[in-house]
Amino acid sequence: MAKILGLDLGTNSIGWAIVDKDGSEFSLVDKGVRIFSEGVKSEKGIESSRAAERTGFRSARKIKFRRKLRKYETLKVLSENNMCPLSVEEVIEWRKSGFKKYPLNPEFIAWLRTDDDKNINPYYFRDKSSKQKASLLEVGRAFYHIAQRRGFLSNRLDPSAEGVIEQHKPGLEDIIENVSTMTELQLELTDYFQDRDLIERKATDLDDGEKKIKTLYNSFLKTIKDNPKDFEKTKTILHERLNKKEDLGAVKQKIGEISQAMKLGNYTTLGQYFFSLYNKAKIRNQYTAREEHYLSEFEVICLVQGIDGIIATEKLPEKRYFGLAKELYKAIFFQRPLKSQKGLIGKCTFEKSKSRCAVSHPDFEEYRMLCFINTIKIKTPNDETLRFLTNEERLKITPKFFRKKDNFNFEDLAKELVPSGGKYAFYKSSTAASVNYLFNYSLNSSVSGCVVSTSFKNALGEDWKTKIYSYETLYKNGESVTRNLDYNDLWHLISVSTSDLYLQEFAKDKLKLDDKKAVLFSKIKLKKDFASLSVTAINKIN
Repeated sequence: MAKILGLDLGTNSIGWAIVDKDGSEFSLVDKGVRIFSEGVKSEKGIESSRAAERTGFRSARKIKFRRKLRKYETLKVLSENNMCPLSVEEVIEWRKSGFKKYPLNPEFIAWLRTDDDKNINPYYFRDKSSKQKASLLEVGRAFYHIAQRRGFLSNRLDPSAEGVIEQHKPGLEDIIENVSTMTELQLELTDYFQDRDLIERKATDLDDGEKKIKTLYNSFLKTIKDNPKDFEKTKTILHERLNKKEDLGAVKQKIGEISQAMKLGNYTTLGQYFFSLYNKAKIRNQYTAREEHYLSEFEVICLVQGIDGIIATEKLPEKRYFGLAKELYKAIFFQRPLKSQKGLIGKCTFEKSKSRCAVSHPDFEEYRMLCFINTIKIKTPNDETLRFLTNEERLKITPKFFRKKDNFNFEDLAKELVPSGGKYAFYKSSTAASVNYLFNYSLNSSVSGCVVSTSFKNALGEDWKTKIYSYETLYKNGESVTRNLDYNDLWHLISVSTSDLYLQEFAKDKLKLDDKKAVLFSKIKLKKDFASLSVTAINKIN
């Protein structure tokens, strides 16, 4: 006789039963059910993770704390420069209390307070400070209000499809501006989109961002077809289509609308525009841009109030600001970097102590390419069976991997291996018996290209993998040191940088690239996926 336990597992209960088995006879010993609360939160039939709810509350606490830190840093600079009624000691005491004991200095409370009857509000001070000389306390109130808002900052590492056309604007605008004939324009645009493997792929095979790009391509072709003789008109229409606001993300659309309203109303700063709306229309909860709106207003106020410390010819904040302007910039606009997630990356299959390599790393792209080439087999009229490629054949197909296409069909490689006019097919296909060349891959099999390596080659030159870049830099103590960079260092820089402008200026200043090459370097995008092997293991295999 044997006892058998049966379980019925549900989302919020476990049913159980025990039976005795005697030959082919079964008898019930006992049964029951244990009921417990579900592991998910359910409201109005919609389920959500409890962990997600906790994460949301934790994120809100962190955002609130960092906002207090920003206010503290701003108040500290303002109090040091007599732009705030608080003393430096009072500001520091607030920080030491963990931001629990808010300063109750009567003059500070009055400084913060608004009075509509007397037209005293932050927008008034921002408007006044950007137009004429104001008192230190009024200017300080304007800066403090900017620190409380400061707007949306775009991040180049954001992989979303929102605003994907913006990523392609520099390249497309360059094509439109530099071509001289309609035929050249059409060929250049076709090559651009074809290199991204979009033209021949079906809509069902494209992600949201790729669909937007393909729609843009079709729109370009229609424009060229509708205006075959008016070249200048075509270029104008293409520029307008490229800057169509509907192609921007929802946030940037709203930002663009505010910028347009400022332009139409002849307002120099966002503060001037919002002051014109005060008590007339909605001001809060509107999307605004940090650099286009708030940073621009910050510089206008500094200029009007005679606050030195802005070098107009420099673009990078590290070089553009000095003195009081730099202190205010750091306090108001400092953006804490995202916490690194590299500790969550899995370990290499072979090198257990090493982290896995990113699929965007040039070394992995080469490894992936060689692995695939090593598996290709061909049967020519001179062969009895399928065989691996010769060194000469391998060299023929290698350039096909170094294009701007993320993926391409195996047929692109087959065409390189088969003489002109020769017929080829997959060795298991129905047409295999009627052709002279056979392959062990279907012609529509997807092959991964070396996109990042190609981007490096286009920006840095043919010798990008062996070239060493050297430049002089200074430590904080003033000591000079020479730094040497190779493609590994440049790849890492691109993987962590959040600013296209920083990469562009770095390329011009440190790598000595021209403007066009610097833009290409700054626009290199990296996928966030990871391979199963580490860079160390890959280099040993390669």
